[in-house]
Amino acid sequence: MKNKSAFTMIELVFVIVILGILASLAMGRMDRDLKQEAATTILSHIRLAQQLALRDNKHRSDNDVKWQTAYWRFEYEKCNNIDRYTYRVGSDIDLSGGINKVEAAIDPTNGKYIWANGNCNNFDDLASDESPDVYLYGRFGVEEISHSTTTGSCTTQNIGFDYLGRPHSGLKDYYTNKNSNFQKLMIKDCILTFTMSDGDTFQIKIEAETGHSFIVGQENS
Repeated sequence: MKNKSAFTMIELVFVIVILGILASLAMGRMDRDLKQEAATTILSHIRLAQQLALRDNKHRSDNDVKWQTAYWRFEYEKCNNIDRYTYRVGSDIDLSGGINKVEAAIDPTNGKYIWANGNCNNFDDLASDESPDVYLYGRFGVEEISHSTTTGSCTTQNIGFDYLGRPHSGLKDYYTNKNSNFQKLMIKDCILTFTMSDGDTFQIKIEAETGHSFIVGQENS
């Protein structure tokens, strides 16, 4: 007659403890990946705005004084009636002062507009042709965005690029001040700081003059 082996109580407790440790490590890894995914996605969209600008000289043949408002830009804003953030990438082609949906860039990863109308209580507010990445909290857990406050840096919530790839901050001033040609060109580096729901942060830097952007601490990103 063969002996039957079975787990002892001590062995079961040991297995449960090990599984608990592995689960906690996995959760931590998931959080770090979520932050990295957010940083990588946002960076790619900032770079997309610059790439589109390099291929699309916005100077107009009719010499409209507001022509610089049409620079391809990355801009973010608070959602309507909720303390969350959304962002857009696009060009104010009709010089109306803002980016309409049809003026938004297309996300090359999913073929959808990098745009939302500001209502971001949940993903149901998104149209089927709008990228979910723009809902920073719902998609990645990003709760807060802040920008540099140094004069000459990115002191507003929009950063545009001219046909040389140079960054400009405060494009709406080009709309209201008709004599402000190139006055919003950034002369100091921009730092955008993103705060996650757990308090962790990451930063994206946009260099003056060149518009080169990267994740701080990951200069080769």
